[in-house]
Amino acid sequence: MNGRLPSELPRELEAALQERSPEERRQIRALWVRLGALEPSVEKVPSTDAAWEALAVRLAATSRLARRPRAAFRHRWPVLVVVGLVLGLIGTYALLRTRTLAVPPGTIQTVTLDGTTITLRAGSKLHYAPALPWRQPRRVRLIGEALFEVVPGHPLRVETAQAHVEVLGTRFNVRAWPEARETRVTLLEGRVRVRARGISRQLLVLESPGQSVRINMEGVATPERSVPEQVLAWRQGGFVVIDEPVGVVLRELERTFALRIEVAGPLPLDRHVTVLYQQPASPEAILQDLCLTLPCYYRRISRGFVVEAVPSAGR
Repeated sequence: MNGRLPSELPRELEAALQERSPEERRQIRALWVRLGALEPSVEKVPSTDAAWEALAVRLAATSRLARRPRAAFRHRWPVLVVVGLVLGLIGTYALLRTRTLAVPPGTIQTVTLDGTTITLRAGSKLHYAPALPWRQPRRVRLIGEALFEVVPGHPLRVETAQAHVEVLGTRFNVRAWPEARETRVTLLEGRVRVRARGISRQLLVLESPGQSVRINMEGVATPERSVPEQVLAWRQGGFVVIDEPVGVVLRELERTFALRIEVAGPLPLDRHVTVLYQQPASPEAILQDLCLTLPCYYRRISRGFVVEAVPSAGR
């Protein structure tokens, strides 16, 4: 929706308007559509406090108008009251609805929520809703990879397709790309609780820096040791993929360098490989090493590269 209001009224607003006349309902629907057309896209994380303050100012102004002498507003006060109701419901809807931060390929973005810093890798998406007193802890949903630096005293719950991660104050990395069909959590500082979605009894606590665990739909695997510098190499322009399928490596190349990679021939996309570039590297250098392993060869095209398997002998 690119940050705009939906064309249809929310169910809550429809219910609130049932006692209004057909003409008033028609005018409110028209106002809703016009507001949706005028609302700009959200390009940064909005301030919940500022939104509440702005809503309070609008409602107070509407209330003052409604209290003025009836002679001056005998024809307009019903409209003012209805407009105030619509603005209040729109403001509440905007405050409560989930927002999405999508990071374009080839870039890294950082967002701050309640003092917690989240650094998102290229191609990642973060879904979040404003923090409210009755919604604790704050929940976010991640598709992609991100480094979380959580402020103590601000509980956070990170959800992915395979896992729930709960923290109180810590630093950790979450990797959850759709094509990998698993979530990998690496603890850098502090302590986190991890469990697989749908398996509430299987709970694992990571409390030693460098511990890493993989979670898929079958459950939580045994923790293993990781090198933090390798896990976070993407923040400095490095490229590290540890024991993952070739298809995942190629997709990560596309996102990291904002290019397209086409596959030709019977390339073993399910074969697991490890690529270690802790310092910045070009896509050509990474593809060269990958093709020495498979084997394969690559060639540049206008939008990126074509990777093709080396024909077997006898063909």
